[in-house]
Amino acid sequence: QTKNQKLGQLAQDKRELDMKFEIASILNRCTTELSLNKDINLAINNILQIVNEYFYERTFYTMNRKLLFFDIDGTLLAGGIPGYIPDSTIEALKQAQANGHYIFINSGRTYGFMPEAIKEFPFDGYVCGCGTEVIFHGETLYHYDLDEDLKRSLQSILEECKIQAVYEGRKSCYFQKTEKPFAPITAIRNSYAKTNLEQPIRFFDDPVLDFDKFVILTDENSNLDLFHERTKEHFDFIAREEMHPYGFEEVVPKGCSKAGGIDYIVEHLGESLASCYVFGDSTNDLSMLTHVKNSIAMGNSYPEVLANTSYVTTPIERDGIRNALKHFGLI
Repeated sequence: QTKNQKLGQLAQDKRELDMKFEIASILNRCTTELSLNKDINLAINNILQIVNEYFYERTFYTMNRKLLFFDIDGTLLAGGIPGYIPDSTIEALKQAQANGHYIFINSGRTYGFMPEAIKEFPFDGYVCGCGTEVIFHGETLYHYDLDEDLKRSLQSILEECKIQAVYEGRKSCYFQKTEKPFAPITAIRNSYAKTNLEQPIRFFDDPVLDFDKFVILTDENSNLDLFHERTKEHFDFIAREEMHPYGFEEVVPKGCSKAGGIDYIVEHLGESLASCYVFGDSTNDLSMLTHVKNSIAMGNSYPEVLANTSYVTTPIERDGIRNALKHFGLI
């Protein structure tokens, strides 16, 4: 969180410096008019024109600002895990910001476990953990806190239903102590262990359980229906693409979603959903892709996603982000 605040503050400082430079340039032009133009009335008219042009341009940028929300894996990142942001995507995102648009990450990941390539880019904000946390310019605007007793009650339900899970927090992820972890659980643990956090890996019996959401994996012995019945009062379930032979779901606090995170940003900025553009490729993106008119599926998206968006761009590796931003006149 500290790193996120620093990045947000740096981005904000740059914007303020750019504005100060613009104002200094305007004042310099006005001073030049007064010193060189002997006709004071003409000088004043010229100064008014300079000032009017500046404020017209600033108003144009503000009125035409759009809010762009991007998933991470398969949308901004290419090459699997940990992945990389293609050069064409970086250039396109920078151009979108230069044109006055705000760009946001909207991910199922909690902030601490976002790839370093994402953290290093000066995004304007983040919707993290499927809407459980909302950050804008380094400030956390919203965070959903799970009830402590509810968090402690989950382990026995998971064990009864023969389901394995990973609790996802902002600073740590929590794993079950089991002799036979499912292969995807092991892969997640090995990946997250490399995260640049003080203690990224913890366990269910840790005295402090600080997590926002979790993922579950099931096999032929799991009782998913019973798990849903026991937890549906407090959680929503997002069916994900199978990790064959395992079933895969994200479990989020009731009412939290990527769409809800967008709504929070929109309300905070006094904007509307009509000004939003969302980009995704996976089934956990459907809540935001079906929430706004301008929804863009990457060419590498899953079939269910392709069928529920207003526009399909090329795959991320084939300049998908840049092509989509150009298509909509955003760059």
